[in-house]
Amino acid sequence: MKYWSLPGLVILLLVLPGCTLLPEREPVDRAWFLLEPPAEPAPRLADAPLAVELASVLVAPTWSGKGLVYRLGEHRYEPDYYNEWFLAPAEQFEGLLHERWTRAGSAIELVENAARVRADGRPALRLDVLVTGLYGDLAQAEDRADAAGVGRLGLRTRIASAERADLLHFEAQRPLSRRSPERLVAALSAATAQVFAELEDALLATAVGAEADG
Repeated sequence: MKYWSLPGLVILLLVLPGCTLLPEREPVDRAWFLLEPPAEPAPRLADAPLAVELASVLVAPTWSGKGLVYRLGEHRYEPDYYNEWFLAPAEQFEGLLHERWTRAGSAIELVENAARVRADGRPALRLDVLVTGLYGDLAQAEDRADAAGVGRLGLRTRIASAERADLLHFEAQRPLSRRSPERLVAALSAATAQVFAELEDALLATAVGAEADG
């Protein structure tokens, strides 16, 4: 019978496949992010806020997962599995709009049922939202030497009054100096703030147009 000394056993354990005591690779750090556009309410442009029913908030399948997404070329998208959204994008957009439109002084007042509000004699709109883009576009940088790409946000909406329904599309982008999850989230947050402001302008304009038609 062959006996092994303690040093010999240690060496054997280190060289046996699958039994190494040394890590094979560095652990990958995971990080989670949230969109953080400015939290100010929609500016009040009338004596009374406009009633809006937020009927649905959906996200196109390419962007609906929790991983941040980069566009590398035509029809080439790469999810980042190590840097993720803390909440699914649909939850984030619904929560951000709810927070923004329930603040004191907002020009928008969220209601559960626009038709019921209209029946009481107040103007009200029904809003459906689809996020059509939420990604870092590394394949199309701006015309700047220091830009590695842009963060892009797209929003398609259906705004319905009692008389009509309009389909509107909003887009915004912000430059990325380099690829990093922090810079991408900051760019998308700024783009979100711009799109929200444009959406609010469209809602108020639709309400004014509906009153004029009435």
